[in-house]
Amino acid sequence: MKLHHDHELDAPVELVWEHFMDLRRIGRCFPGAEVTEVDGDAFVGQIRARLGPLSLWFDGTGSMTERDASARRARLEATGHERHGLGRATIGVTLTLHPLTADRTRARLETALDFYGMPLDVGRGLVQRASDPLVERFLTNMARPGDAADDDSGSLDLVRTAGDLLGSFRRDGRRRRH
Repeated sequence: MKLHHDHELDAPVELVWEHFMDLRRIGRCFPGAEVTEVDGDAFVGQIRARLGPLSLWFDGTGSMTERDASARRARLEATGHERHGLGRATIGVTLTLHPLTADRTRARLETALDFYGMPLDVGRGLVQRASDPLVERFLTNMARPGDAADDDSGSLDLVRTAGDLLGSFRRDGRRRRH
């Protein structure tokens, strides 16, 4: 499944690039994720997601496979396995940063995501829309100065995210305007 996200951030491109080069910070800034070990460009981590009353824990490994500072382009690849089940996921994320002004940056993420054996069978359109607020929160955290990330250290709540998404549609199936 391919996902695309494009967000404008209130931070200079150099700051955002520096933050993306810190693998531990990436883990702290994504809801439900934690990077537990870093060795050069390789990392070990975990992510916790809630699906209603179920908690899914994924343990995984990955690496930064591309870092091009002049083009401000980086690529992460990771594989995770569900701790108490047969689920598996692979992800590849390509980041490209573009300066808009001295204090604003456009962050473009292209993600290839594959789930295997998951208790969740949803379509690409729903995953894209449900991932939009999560990625926006992640990118906002990555643009914050210092070591600040929003204080949402809990798990990634898939039901709440889907509920927020489904609540944005009217009964006739059209999207509500906010």
